Amino acid sequence: MMLKTPRELSELLDVPFSDEQLTAICAPLEPQVIIAGAGTGKTTAMAARVVWLVGTGQVSAEQVLGLTFTRKAAAELGSRVSSALTQAGLVADDDAQGEELVLTYDAFAGRLVRDFGLHLGLEGDTQLLSGASRYRVAAMAVTQHDEALAQLSRISHRSLPGRLLALDSALAAHLVTPERLRQFSQYADAQFAEAPLYRGKTLKVVEESREALAERLELLGLVERYRQLKQTLRLAEFADQQAQAVALAKEISPVSQVMRDRFKVVLLDEYQDTSAAQAILLRCLFSGTTPAQGQGHPVTAVGDPNQAIYAWRGAAASNIIGFPEHFPRVGGESAQRYELTINRRSGSRILAVGNALAAPLTGSSGGGIELRSPEGAAAGEVTAWEFDTLDEELEALAADIGRRHAGGTPWQEMAVLTRRNDLLGRIHDVLRDQGIPVEIMGLGGLLHLPEITPVVATLRLLADPVDNAAAVDLLTGPRWRLGPEDVAVLARRARDLVDRDEIDDAYELDDELSTVINHGDASQRPCLMDAAADPGDARLTGEARERIRLFTAEMAELRAHLGEPIGDLVHRIIARLGLVTETMINGDSSQLARFAGLCSDFPTLGQDSDLTGLLAWLEAEEEHGVGLERAAVSATDSVKLLTVHRAKGLEWDTVYIPALSEGVFPGADREGNWTTNATRLPAPLRGDAESIPQLGEYTKTGLDAYREQLRTEQRLSEDRLAYVAATRAKRRLVVSSHVWARGLKRPRGASQYFTVASGLADQRQEIIPLEENPQPEGERTAAWPAPPTDRDTSRAEAAELVRQAQELIASGGDETQWVWRSGVASGADQQRIASWDQDIAFLTEQLSRRASHQLVLPPGLSASALMELHRDPDGFATRLLRRMPRQPLRSARLGERFHDWIVTRFGASPGFDELDQRASEDPALRRLQEAFETSRFASMTPLGVEIPFLLTWGKLVLRGRIDAVFPSDDSDHDALIVDWKIGNRDTDPLQLAIYRQAWAEASGIAPARVRTAFHHVLANRFEPVEAGPELIEAAVARIEQT
Repeated sequence: MMLKTPRELSELLDVPFSDEQLTAICAPLEPQVIIAGAGTGKTTAMAARVVWLVGTGQVSAEQVLGLTFTRKAAAELGSRVSSALTQAGLVADDDAQGEELVLTYDAFAGRLVRDFGLHLGLEGDTQLLSGASRYRVAAMAVTQHDEALAQLSRISHRSLPGRLLALDSALAAHLVTPERLRQFSQYADAQFAEAPLYRGKTLKVVEESREALAERLELLGLVERYRQLKQTLRLAEFADQQAQAVALAKEISPVSQVMRDRFKVVLLDEYQDTSAAQAILLRCLFSGTTPAQGQGHPVTAVGDPNQAIYAWRGAAASNIIGFPEHFPRVGGESAQRYELTINRRSGSRILAVGNALAAPLTGSSGGGIELRSPEGAAAGEVTAWEFDTLDEELEALAADIGRRHAGGTPWQEMAVLTRRNDLLGRIHDVLRDQGIPVEIMGLGGLLHLPEITPVVATLRLLADPVDNAAAVDLLTGPRWRLGPEDVAVLARRARDLVDRDEIDDAYELDDELSTVINHGDASQRPCLMDAAADPGDARLTGEARERIRLFTAEMAELRAHLGEPIGDLVHRIIARLGLVTETMINGDSSQLARFAGLCSDFPTLGQDSDLTGLLAWLEAEEEHGVGLERAAVSATDSVKLLTVHRAKGLEWDTVYIPALSEGVFPGADREGNWTTNATRLPAPLRGDAESIPQLGEYTKTGLDAYREQLRTEQRLSEDRLAYVAATRAKRRLVVSSHVWARGLKRPRGASQYFTVASGLADQRQEIIPLEENPQPEGERTAAWPAPPTDRDTSRAEAAELVRQAQELIASGGDETQWVWRSGVASGADQQRIASWDQDIAFLTEQLSRRASHQLVLPPGLSASALMELHRDPDGFATRLLRRMPRQPLRSARLGERFHDWIVTRFGASPGFDELDQRASEDPALRRLQEAFETSRFASMTPLGVEIPFLLTWGKLVLRGRIDAVFPSDDSDHDALIVDWKIGNRDTDPLQLAIYRQAWAEASGIAPARVRTAFHHVLANRFEPVEAGPELIEAAVARIEQT
């Protein structure tokens, strides 16, 4: 049918579009930008615009190109568009040729390179490098770099891969060549050299800027070595493909003409998050100075400047602000701007908070819009709490979550959002202690959990014996429990071993530890591990000396296994530290299992620098992992903990935003700027240079003025985060703040964000702040070993009662007097005693297994390991007990190459028709590729390929990677899981059963809605399989019997 009026569109799609939505949806076929506030239905509007354009005959479905940032978002947008077209009767269910194309920005650039790269002499057989793999290769580049690093030698080598990648990413995001950066650095250094002196000396702030320039040049050398290494290994990143795509668009004029002929309409989602390079590519392809060059091409950009929170990773919010001028209409006039302001997600009171937080943004030239509620919308709840201490704040948060759940709110409909990762661990512990199911979204937050911090510290110390902070974390932790005076004595011994002449006997022991840890130059830093190995006649207590000896022996034992694969090393450390037993006794080993699984998935290219790469990745996730990947919310019924960056695009019934205190949220800029941080690209070189503050004079006066401008920009960045956080809530928003945290010497005031929200709240709890910190941590003097506490005394008395009971039982004497003396256990005590009995039974079983040398399964198993264990338990046990390298099989190597090709193919999306893809030189691989291109899957767009998962099944945590997931082609299922088979080996439905359950849980759908099948590639044979959970249950049952 043909659409004629906007009303027909609303009726056809059964969506009550607002007038402002219909105005944007039914706009003329010309460039436009839609400023869509949080919760205003931008995805629905984009899908409806495609239906309108197709339904009115202006374009056909296959002439529509949609671009967004993540595969999940691409799949969602594609599904929405496809469903809307099908519902409107404009595309048949099985009409694959009539489908629109929705890709990620990265995949689109990769597709251009793959299909047109030959015009620039670009090879098409490179392997895509992303995520943790980048850190692995960066670590190799640092290891292989053989030039002197005068400035960088002061920095731990563990940090260098992350710093290298930060500068490399900045260069790529703004299309700056190393030579251009080198020339600017020399220019800037000459300018700073002319700065006025003070009493004949260079001012400190100017000297620091020159040092940053010198450090950046050294880092640039590492970047160039990294890029050379990628070429040698035939690796490429998305950023490399982006730069190559820009070169194609600029230098090969037919490329842009082919794209405009192919795609008559282009939809750009989340345009506020695009980088300068991405914006340049899109302008080169779909805009120009004349109609023949693309002027007036129908490009629709959708986004919200108020949600531009990814500037730290290269996003330029100025792209969406400047869109009307960058994509003019045919006559040269600026593109039309439309606004979506009606939020259908949040209550009106919550929207009032969001609008108030965003007021500084909407009032600026680069801001977004003010949100409003539809008529008759509920008000929602806003609650504001003030507390004296952070501990009180978190305890109240946990209690309120418990009450909300008791009132009917599911755990998974509640989330706690924080400004940074470091608070997530504490919140997790408080909720877990209250028996609340809780899950940290993202790796960065996991690193602060008490069961994971010792693993990371051990990894750090193995990689760098001079990492004194890691050594102190371990020595003073719950495993070794060294007192502060003994650690200070060890620190003095470390300094003594470096140079006795520098040691002043009158030097206070309290300062020793700080000096050793905070020594500025890593190359000259004393080493606590040297002192631990050779304590000499240091004045250590006898107990401390013995613990240090055992600690040193344990580290030496672990260091002997540095050549093992990363996953094996991490599992060895976890086992050696006894963390599995400890977390199982505490009742939750899931987070430890998740961490171990992520480490096991860390890619390896060799043995020399795997650990350095892993640590660089972990450090980047902890410091900057605030949106490297958008959070994938699991279907587990648990409270979600995550940073605000990861929460973008998500929503919950109830949202808690704790720690709205000055210095916490909003937070200060901890990264610095290009004059102080060598990883930052100089502002004059950025693609958005015209829209960001710039250094006027290369003097102290100029630097002071520049930093003041940056402070203003930083506050606006925090305002965007606060706005995003508040608008995640649907029915209830809870904000809170505290005055004191443990160890603070000065009180924190409630932040402006708390004040704004509190003024609009319908429920408030205010306090009169305490003038002194109730939890100070100043200098303290204590005996070591510590004198017995009341609890110690009670334990001793209890032990004596146990000894007497044993004697009475053995002698058969009268127990009456003992019973009265021992007291009566309350109901709570009886429950506690029962839990002790369970712990004793568990520990006894562990001890028995050790004594009898019984093999205990690791807490995590790969899907293939479970299959092997099910088929051949004895053989699996033998291989687990004595791990030996397996003979490499050619079929396995071929399978790996085929899977890599699949990832590259779908990561870059299906190819253009204009040019053929270069075939592989390996005949076996080429046959597989050719066979695949004739299969049903060649024309399909997957929901994902090579998807990692963790699946908890009883006491087992299963991990693995799903080959591919596609949208199902029948109405009874939502997804089709496919496992590629390239040989003649027997298939095992158990494998698909595991994949099916994992995908269903991760997607929040019933397993019955997921189809499974093997696809025999060479035979082009599709083999549907019924893979129910009973297969997993049977396999696990057999394991338990064995």
